[in-house]
Amino acid sequence: MQGLISSEQDIFGGSVKRFAEQEYGIGPSPHRLAFDRARLRRLGELGVLSLAIPEEMGGIGGAVEAMVALAALAPSLAPEPIVASSIHAAALIAEAAPSDLAAPLLQRIAEGQAVAAVADLEAAARYDRAAITMTAVAKDGSYLLDGVKPMVPFGAEADVLVVSAIVDGEPALFLVDPRSDGVTRSPRPRIDAMPAVDIVLSGCAVPSASRLQNAPVLPALERAADLATAAQIAEMVGLMDALIAATVDYARTRKQFGVAIGSFQAIQHRMADMWIACEEARSLAAAAALACASGEPGRARTVSAAMITACDAAHRVGNEAIQIHGGIGMTDELVVSHWYRRLWALRQEGGDRHRHLERLAN
Repeated sequence: MQGLISSEQDIFGGSVKRFAEQEYGIGPSPHRLAFDRARLRRLGELGVLSLAIPEEMGGIGGAVEAMVALAALAPSLAPEPIVASSIHAAALIAEAAPSDLAAPLLQRIAEGQAVAAVADLEAAARYDRAAITMTAVAKDGSYLLDGVKPMVPFGAEADVLVVSAIVDGEPALFLVDPRSDGVTRSPRPRIDAMPAVDIVLSGCAVPSASRLQNAPVLPALERAADLATAAQIAEMVGLMDALIAATVDYARTRKQFGVAIGSFQAIQHRMADMWIACEEARSLAAAAALACASGEPGRARTVSAAMITACDAAHRVGNEAIQIHGGIGMTDELVVSHWYRRLWALRQEGGDRHRHLERLAN
């Protein structure tokens, strides 16, 4: 990100980093942290939750600022739905919902007063957002929704769900109150201990006014997903930075044969390769964020290229960090293992390396 960050953006990143240190710390058991609505509101006061919301709807609309913030927050393993709610869901609502519905909801999301979650993938779809089996049938001024949306991040914490469904053979989007009759949310474990649920809708009645029709559905879904992916890549870069720093510190202090293992040329070369891989991912993370912000025609290609590079870099950096730390690197008592698990989850969430290779090839 060097060369792309202004002094103001750098100061903002420093503020976010200090916030993370004060609120979360970097302790031996970060997986014990739980989602906290009061902390989410403090993130809103800091401006973090407004980054993906367009300026005309009261947000900041800053792609680079979002990248800086997420990279700074990443090592803290923040259990708040920053990407899921204030980036992915907010971007989709901003594009697809009418302004009189979107504006007040986005304001609540930006302030941390509400959490939104996107339920747009299905079990057999393999990241294909067009492969929708959930149905919505019009009846008496409402729509009845039936189907299953698996592994929805922060679905249990959400105050509103953005759900994709098929209406008369065409894709559609709905705002669904998760407390409505006919909605069942079942927790699903994740490798990184972040919350997710399977959502089952069984004859769930949704008012006709909750159908979002301001934009073509599939392009809107892809644009919002690409923005979320760009944000996740920035988070991956922040995690890799933390893993490299921790590994270098460990190599300086861990002694073998009477000397620090960091003095061995083989270890130095491996750490240099970790740094190179991270820098490659950082460059493409910046390109992906800017492509999403500008709406350039090659957005999807740029985001996929960035995700492929980030996945490869995460594999190298994560594995080398574990190997150089030795057995202790996989223990719950060391934060390195939690960073590694989070990296691994981010490599799969919303579209894995194979999905992006396929999209890039096509």
